[in-house]
Amino acid sequence: MKGMRTTRPHRLILLTTAAVAAMVLVSGCGGGGSSSGSSSGGEVSSSFVTGADKACGNANEQIAALGTPQQDEVLGYLEKTEVLIEELHEEVQALVGSGTAETEYVEALGKSVIVLNHMSNAARNENFDAVRELSDQLIEYRVGELAEAAELTVCAEVPGVEES
Repeated sequence: MKGMRTTRPHRLILLTTAAVAAMVLVSGCGGGGSSSGSSSGGEVSSSFVTGADKACGNANEQIAALGTPQQDEVLGYLEKTEVLIEELHEEVQALVGSGTAETEYVEALGKSVIVLNHMSNAARNENFDAVRELSDQLIEYRVGELAEAAELTVCAEVPGVEES
């Protein structure tokens, strides 16, 4: 059983972590077809949308530049992704959005930073099962859906994927 812990989980973590940053910002991630009602509760501020989409564009570029990590690069990838998402959260939070959709998006980003920190710690301890489970938790936050509800088109994009 120990032999399986060194091969299969390592392969799974590469697949998981390659998509971690994208899942944090990707549209519709983990949400299915149900409505969360997040778009009710007021209009979205155009200054919030402009500022958040600019911050997301910068974060998306940096995440795309990280590429897909090799097995020995996973921890560094997670740590860099954590820093980028934390910076994004701070920038977006400073924009002081007041609508429900804006607030839910900012809160989900904050929760994502915490999960990415736990993922880095799990990778540091070579607990790849925990990394995989934590990536599932990221999906449950539906950050991409929340970005769409807040009218944040750039924030809802998958980093490194060009629209045709």
